[in-house]
Amino acid sequence: MQRDKIQLMDKSTSLTYWERYYNEHRDPTHCSPFASFVLPFLKEGKKIVELGCGNGRDSIFFAKENINVLAVDQCKEELDYLNSKFEAVNHLKFMDGDMTNLPPIPDVQYLYSRFTIHAIDQEAEKRLIEWSAENLNKNGLFFIEVRSVKDELCGKGEALGNNAYFTDHYRRFIVQAELEQSLTKSGFDILYSLESNGLAVYKTEDPVVIRLIAQKK
Repeated sequence: MQRDKIQLMDKSTSLTYWERYYNEHRDPTHCSPFASFVLPFLKEGKKIVELGCGNGRDSIFFAKENINVLAVDQCKEELDYLNSKFEAVNHLKFMDGDMTNLPPIPDVQYLYSRFTIHAIDQEAEKRLIEWSAENLNKNGLFFIEVRSVKDELCGKGEALGNNAYFTDHYRRFIVQAELEQSLTKSGFDILYSLESNGLAVYKTEDPVVIRLIAQKK
């Protein structure tokens, strides 16, 4: 019963939350600090898939830097809006889909996940990492930024087990060593891993996040 409850809160209630959120925050703003951090690792003309793009601010930033971007999210109405508004931007496509159940995508050099892995349960994370290992090119890079169990929000809301809590939406806070282990077991090398605040400051919020770069062997 607890597992069913977690899946309901994760998939249904949280999707409704994000659909409402992006309906109220439709237009992208400037890129995130994580996108600025990642950009020097990217080569023009290569493909990056953003796993959970929201209102597309980081995807648009990458596309304008001549990176081929496929941006995936479940908020279909928002993606329809973005595809229409930014159709003149080269190297950019928004695709409606569940990032944990994607079809094969060819020739992917980079994967990018900012604040999305903590929005899914452990089973979904396992599917996502397995898909990433299968679809990322050899030596391709997987960029991840996610809330840590050391973040001050961890423990707030209704406890759902496995460091997951529900407030107005679902969050599962991540243990750095466990995420690294999941990636290495699936065939990745960890090139960079930092757990800190000061990386994702937004207004008065300064969460403790894990910032990680993994490379497919």
